[in-house]
Amino acid sequence: MLVESAEEGRDDSRYPVRKKWVALIGKEVSEKKYSVLWKVLTAILIITVLVGVVTVWFGFLLLPIAWWLSWLISAAVLVVGIYIFVLSKREFDRSGQKLAPKAHGTSKLMTSGIYSSIRHPHNLASMLFNLGIAFGFKSAIGLVIAVAGIILGYWFTLEEEKLLVQQFGDTYREYRARVPMFIPELRRRG
Repeated sequence: MLVESAEEGRDDSRYPVRKKWVALIGKEVSEKKYSVLWKVLTAILIITVLVGVVTVWFGFLLLPIAWWLSWLISAAVLVVGIYIFVLSKREFDRSGQKLAPKAHGTSKLMTSGIYSSIRHPHNLASMLFNLGIAFGFKSAIGLVIAVAGIILGYWFTLEEEKLLVQQFGDTYREYRARVPMFIPELRRRG
């Protein structure tokens, strides 16, 4: 059976090595982008903390709210983030899988527990950590960095979804169709 390549109408049955390399390179590029984004998001979290410390130390560009309100917002956001992280980690522990910042590190699609309500609880927790830290330091610059981290976190999640589709195929597509990415649907009782 001859398979026509989309590029130049070439017959890939005569070029099996080319076909394998195209598939491999495409996968490696996606995994490489994912890895780089993970490192950038980690750096943003560290930078948010450092900027917060410097902002408080020198007392410049602080948010125009009372300290008690800033800490209250920070505590609420961090508690929710930690709770989501713990629920997510518990599901990984129950399944016997390691929690790794790489979609291809898992062998089983997580769909129980918190994963039945939201698809990416770890990414959401990371975004909430950034936001909570920025409010904790009452840092306007930290808040801008945290918002940039949230935007990058969303992009990171989209890249992760591509890898999950590659790994789990239609099973993941069905899961994605019924479970929201970050914000759970409120279900009516009755």
